[in-house]
Parts: sequence; structure tokens; C-alpha cells
Amino acid sequence: MTDTPRGTAATTDASPDQSATDSPTIFHDLHAFVAEPRITGLFLAPAGDRLVAARTELNTKRNGYVTALWELPHSSRRSRGHRSASDAGQSPRRLTRGVDGEALAGFTAHGDLLFTAKRDTGDDEHTDETTLFLLPRGGGEAVVVARRHGGFASLSIARDSGRIALTSAIHPRAADDEDDRALASERRETKTSAILHTGHPVRYWDHDLGPARDQVLIAEPLDPTDPDPRLDLRRLTSFGPAERLGEVVISPDGGTVYADVSRTLHGTTSRSRIVAIDADSGEVRTLAAQDDHNLGLAALSPDGSVLLLSRSTVASDTRPLAMELVKADLETGELTPAYTGFTNWPSDVRIAPDNTTAYFTADLEGHGAIHRLDLGSGTVTVLTEDVRHYSALALDERSGQLIALADAIDAPPLPVRCDPATGEISPIPCGIEAPAVPGSLTEVTATAEDGTPLRAWLCLPERAGATEPAPLLLWIHGGPFGSWNSWTWRWNPWTATARGYAVLLPDPAISTGYGQEMIDRGWDQLGGSPYDDIMLLTRATLERDDIDETRKAALGGSYGGYMANWIAGRTGDFFDCIVTHASLWALDQFRGTTDTASHWAAHLSDEHNAKYNPADGIDAITAPMLVIHGDKDYRVPIGEGLRLWFELLTAADQDPEDNPHRFLYFPDENHWILSPNNSVIWYETVYTFVDRHVRGIEAKMPRLLG
Repeated sequence: MTDTPRGTAATTDASPDQSATDSPTIFHDLHAFVAEPRITGLFLAPAGDRLVAARTELNTKRNGYVTALWELPHSSRRSRGHRSASDAGQSPRRLTRGVDGEALAGFTAHGDLLFTAKRDTGDDEHTDETTLFLLPRGGGEAVVVARRHGGFASLSIARDSGRIALTSAIHPRAADDEDDRALASERRETKTSAILHTGHPVRYWDHDLGPARDQVLIAEPLDPTDPDPRLDLRRLTSFGPAERLGEVVISPDGGTVYADVSRTLHGTTSRSRIVAIDADSGEVRTLAAQDDHNLGLAALSPDGSVLLLSRSTVASDTRPLAMELVKADLETGELTPAYTGFTNWPSDVRIAPDNTTAYFTADLEGHGAIHRLDLGSGTVTVLTEDVRHYSALALDERSGQLIALADAIDAPPLPVRCDPATGEISPIPCGIEAPAVPGSLTEVTATAEDGTPLRAWLCLPERAGATEPAPLLLWIHGGPFGSWNSWTWRWNPWTATARGYAVLLPDPAISTGYGQEMIDRGWDQLGGSPYDDIMLLTRATLERDDIDETRKAALGGSYGGYMANWIAGRTGDFFDCIVTHASLWALDQFRGTTDTASHWAAHLSDEHNAKYNPADGIDAITAPMLVIHGDKDYRVPIGEGLRLWFELLTAADQDPEDNPHRFLYFPDENHWILSPNNSVIWYETVYTFVDRHVRGIEAKMPRLLG
């Protein structure tokens, strides 16, 4: 919980002109904001009788986050949108208390909880290994059931047989598990970090790939009566250096493991296919593969007879990314569309026990929704018609109820129950309440030149009005496949409204939730129609009498940072300043250095870059820029930020004391600023920079920056 209770007077780090009449909230105190506990995962046992949440909060030193597992009140009765009698009087119950936190792995066939953690178990030989623990459903101490120096990437449990499939990193040259451990130990003790690659990619997100590769391990069911249970892990696969193992799911009878495997075909070109692995012999059979699509696991039915896959196009500069669900024949691998006429991108797919219905989540016109899919007719129906966004969807098979995390622009993710018969939503007690936001939420709409309807969220501070118009911050989402439709802890607009700013959150071309046509219209022109849409919505917002059209700034991260850079080189002094985080600057450089180069090298052709390269506008930049980048960012590598910073200073050609630009550098952060105190520094620096150039307030930069 926060140090300062809500409703209590507190010292605030909000802007100097923040009025004492505003209601104090956690958003006025950034240290309280980053300390707010949050639900980051939700897990339902296959039997539907246990619901566990991952709850993340500050550690005891208040310099990092830890995650603990909590059991939530849950009934499998059909409640028609109301709490059942069995839920009444129950409270969330904490299950784990590891100093470094835990991650949920899953439930055994008997309902016991399996989770991973790095803990001191009194065994010096295994201090560097990730441990898999079993916590009996009836209570008691967690016991060690397996250890791996390569960790555990995923786990799937056969609901009928109880057989367990895990994935773990193994050195390709290791003769056996003992040799694998010895190789890892020797590399660690000799401080050997070199990796020899034969293909691409060589790293992902914020970590290096190799030399070990994920493989599938199999273990027989645990005996619930054994006082000292242990998993005997048997290696099932030997995927080579050119293959990368993705999602894994084991069939209910434990006989087959399905997995998606990405394989490099030639050069940097790769395709993701679906394989079926015999859980006894280890024989790998390609179940489904297509030259012009990538395939991924979406859902396996409870009886194992229906397999749904995600199918996405292999995109290029002229072929947009598109995604759909398909049904796979388990014998022939033949693929058939699961629906027709639906073009938003599905996720969190769950199949009902009768195999006639599936449920999934998808973005929908500035919010999100749970959808129902009739597997016979292919008809998709929107189940929830509200402004919430849904994730972590699960299906209680005994009652037919759906469980999910629900959030919105103005509400963080909290667990809810959904009655699929009515779409009615009811909360599930989790020990956390949504904080009150300092302001109000409304929408701005416009019409693009091609007739496309456009919309944006507008977060307004409490005092904004015709007599006291608010300065405007334009926030541009990343992706570019994304939408401002959900809560965010990293770019939270209410930290800005607490300081008196209005925040515009536009969904331009290439935003998700508006059908495939919205993706298509901006695909081959990253700086074209998306830029036009953003500026059109911005100008519409500036016409409001509660917005001060003379004071405004533009901010964006990732693709939003690309757009911030593009705007900086094309709008002169229209904006008082620009904040660009983890941004694309030189597209010819970026497309070959990002960890997803196989995609972006095809998307960002020479012809495209000749028209839409932000670096070409360097000499036209006049607005002060705050450049932010993390050194562990492999999605948009640090070279982008370094080159932008060098070229900004070169173009400005000023004495450092007169230079209006700033560079905020995080040596140990990735594409996202995740540690709590670095997050505070991020917000403080951004708002100090914006205050200086938008409001003319000469506030000092954070003290810890020196």
C-alpha cells in the first residue's frame, strides 16, 4: 500500500501551480504512485475451484518490485453477475512470501499449486538455479520438486493424466543434464560470456540469445501422498540453433505436446510453424506450416480434440500485418478459418468443454471486449459492451463463467467475473481498490480526409474550464499496432492531470480495434496518414474552450517516439517542446539492428524510408527535445538515441550552457523503464522539462541526477 493514505494531506511533487483545492491522490506524489500494489496476473485451476492472482508491489528496500501469489474468493456456481453465497465473507489469502518474489507455473491435476522462484533452500550446490515448488492445496509449506540452472520458461499440465511438460534452456553440445550443468558452471566461473552465432536473431528484448536453447522436458505426474515429491525430468526435444521454441501445451491425455517453433529458412527469413511431439518417443511431426504466414498456438480444447491457431501474414512494405484464428485438423494439419467478417486481432482464446463455443479478447474502438465465437457457424458476437479492456481471460468450465482482469484508461486491472449469458460483470475481491483519478475522461472525434472516423481519449484536470484552460500534452502510442484503450503504469496520464495538464491520447491509422482497414491505411506510410490523423485530432482538441491552444507539447515512446521525431522535424515551433522515448530515428540503421529485424527490414524498404525517415528532418527541428533511452533496449537499440542526440547537438551548434535539448539515459533499463525509482526519475524529468518549456517554470531537474 502507499505511504500516505488517500484523503490525507501529503507533501506533493506536483507542479508549483498545483492548487491545494485539488483532491490529493497518489498521482500527486510519484513515490506513492509507483508504490501502489497491482494485480499482474490471474490464474484459474482447470477444475474451476481455485483462483490465484499475482500481486506485485515494492520490496522491503523500496528499490524494486516483487510478486506474491494470492488466492482469491471464487465460486464455480453460475452467479448471474452476483457474488455467490460461498464467496460471502471470504477474503484474499496470501500464499507465498519469497523475498525475491514468485511466478506462477500452474496447477497439478489434484489442484496443488506449482510456482517458480529463486530462494535460499539451504543447499549451496543449487543457489544459482531456478526452483520449482509445489504448494499443497490443503496448506502447509512449499516443497522443492525440481531445479534447473537454465530456469523454466513455461509449464503445461495434462488435465487428465497429470503428466507435465516444461521448457528449459539447454546447451546444444551437452551430452546429458550433468554435462549441461557443468558447461553452465564453467562459463560462469571462468566469466566466459562469448556466444558464437550462425543465424539471426542474436538477442531478444533485453537479453542475449544463446548459447543454450529452450527444449521440452517431460515429467510423470506427482504423487499427492508422497511427503517428498520430486519430478524426474526427461528431455524430449533437441531443437537446433536455427530453431526457437515458443508456446507449448500438452494434450489432456499427456500423449502429445503441441508447440510453435520458429525456424530460420535462409538469411534472416524465418517462419513459425506448429509441431506435434510424441511425449513418449520425442518424435517431432510438423502439424501445420505455411510459406506466407506465421502460425502460433491459440487454444486447445479441454478434451484435446479442437486446436485453434493464430495465423498472421508475413508482412512486407506493401503487405500489412493481419491476424486471424484458424482451426487445425489434428491429423492432416489442414487449416480452416474459425470465423468470417471479423478483422480485429484476437488474444486470450479459451474453448468451452462442448467444443461449440470459444471466447477471446480483442481491442474494440478505443476500449476492449470479450467476444464469443460460434465454432460451427464462425459467428463472432461482442459479449461485453462497456468501455473496459480485458486480459488474462479464463473459463470456469463447471459453471460456464468467465474470469478476467478488467481495466480502463482511468482504472487499473482488477479481477472480475463475467456471465456469458448476459455479459454482466461483477468484481472479485482481491484486496486492492482502484485509486481515484484526479480529473475526468472524455472523447475527441474527427473525420480524416479519406472519410475515416477518428477518435481519441482526452484526460482533463479537475479545474480545466473556459476560465482556466489547461495546457495540452499530446501523447502518441507505440506499436505502431496498439491503442490507447487500457490502463498503463509507465505512461500514466493522470500523473499529468494532477499537475494541471490535459492529456490527448489519439488512435491514428495503424491503431488496433478499428478493423484491418485501419491498419492498412497507414501501413506503407508510417509518417503519412498516422501523422495527419494525429494532427487533425490535436487541432480539434485545441478548439475546445477548456484547452489552452498557446501551450502544448508532444510526447511519444517507441513508434510514438518515431512520430514525436517526425513531428519535431515538420511542425517548427507549433509545439513548445518534444519528448521522445526509445524512439526510431534513422530507419536504415534501425531496421538492421532491432531484435525483430526480419520484420522491420521487410517493412521499412528503401522506398519507404526515402519518404518517411525522421532523421531527414534534423535541420528543421526548432522545438527543444528531451531524448530518453535505455541501454538494454534491444527492440529500439540505444544507437537510435545516441545518433539522435549527436545530430541534435551538431545541428544546434550551441554552447552547452545554451543548449535547450536534454538526454536522459538509463544504463540498466530496457525498452520500458521498470524499476520504481527510475520510473520516478523518468516522470520527474519529463514534467520538469515540460514545465520549463510549456509553462515557463524554471524548476530544477531531479536531485539524484546530479
